[in-house]
Amino acid sequence: MKIAFIGGGSIQWTPKLVTDLALTDTLAGADLVLHDVDAEALDLLTRASERIVEQVEETLRVTATADRAEALQDADYVIVCVSIGGLAAMRNDLEIPERYGIYQSVGDTVGPGGLARGLRHIPFFVQVAREMEHLCPNAWMLNLTNPMTTICRGVTRATGIRTIRLCHEVTGVRDHLASLFEVPVETIVLQVAGINHLPVILDLTICGHDGKRMLRDWLSEHGAFTFAEGVELNTVFDVFVDRLAVKLTLFERMGVLFGAGDRHVAEFLPGFLTPASERGLRYGVLLTNVDQRAEMARLRRVQVEGFVAGVPEKLERSEEQLAPMMAALAGGPTGEFIVNVPNRGQIDNLPRDAVVECTAHVDALGVHPLAVGDLPHPVHAVIAPHVARQELVVEAALTGRKEPALAALMTDPLVHDPAIAGPMLDELLAANARHTPD
Repeated sequence: MKIAFIGGGSIQWTPKLVTDLALTDTLAGADLVLHDVDAEALDLLTRASERIVEQVEETLRVTATADRAEALQDADYVIVCVSIGGLAAMRNDLEIPERYGIYQSVGDTVGPGGLARGLRHIPFFVQVAREMEHLCPNAWMLNLTNPMTTICRGVTRATGIRTIRLCHEVTGVRDHLASLFEVPVETIVLQVAGINHLPVILDLTICGHDGKRMLRDWLSEHGAFTFAEGVELNTVFDVFVDRLAVKLTLFERMGVLFGAGDRHVAEFLPGFLTPASERGLRYGVLLTNVDQRAEMARLRRVQVEGFVAGVPEKLERSEEQLAPMMAALAGGPTGEFIVNVPNRGQIDNLPRDAVVECTAHVDALGVHPLAVGDLPHPVHAVIAPHVARQELVVEAALTGRKEPALAALMTDPLVHDPAIAGPMLDELLAANARHTPD
């Protein structure tokens, strides 16, 4: 088995994912080839990966290459985890819209930031997929890069490569519910469908009981804003804390329980990230700060450098789905996973071929999404317009035409005045040009 890791110099993802791969019995003996355009990062993460493998009895063979074609040649799986333009591009994605009065808590999926990021990343992923069609046509492309939905749609629309996008947001929400009700996480069973970063929990059982009824009872006693009180930033990591107030407010008012972190959910609807809400602070949502992200990356790099130098670190499986899913596809233990794949009828009232997030059974024969029928009307009213905008983003990325991108931006719920969409888009495109290779 050969696994190519495009973006293998990622300080955030590579140690975690390589640890998961190394601890997965079905993948023992595989060749893991790391590739990155950053030679220094690739060298550091290769040495870290070799040490990880050494600690778990050399279950993988790790090599590295600066040649992407060499990494892709005859691969069975292609992991892609990249950030084109890095934090400098992210700063543009956040600060340019903010000059127009638009606040984004993440800025990597929807809104102006999600649009700009999609226009940077979709062409790259399509190029990799086209290379795969020649070098490893039967391989699976496995992606953890945002914006997942538009990237996946771009690849499946432009190429024949099989691709799966994997996100951990639902896992995080399930952990929060387990903590809230003080029950083991395995007692919580969810049925999920929607789009990435806006999946909906259609059915919820907790210890065999009606979980939504339990949640309503809890809210009647405590209130949704329990998790928004006294918010302050004490560490660089606090910005990622999910305080639940957005989800629970929507559940109280709409009867809809979304299955992603509040920082993502807030960007899909109007009203949560406005001056009136203190730019989200009233709901416990903190905006992404690029300087904090840079500090987090610096701290993580110091930790990895220490590990390479011999500082002990306990290696444990993460909650990411990538390694167990690869094992299932390779003939190992089967399972159910939250995936982002084209809609083949698993959600009846969303367009066919649109990329949706859903539960799927995965085995050696492939990915088998579980059908849920129609999304309820309130859910459909929120999600369907975003699906239409995602199609516009993909159209713009694949054709280079500005008009679809402008239409997507003018109709986005974060854009409070359509008149600002044109000049803001021009600024974003100019900023993107500085970070996008020819």
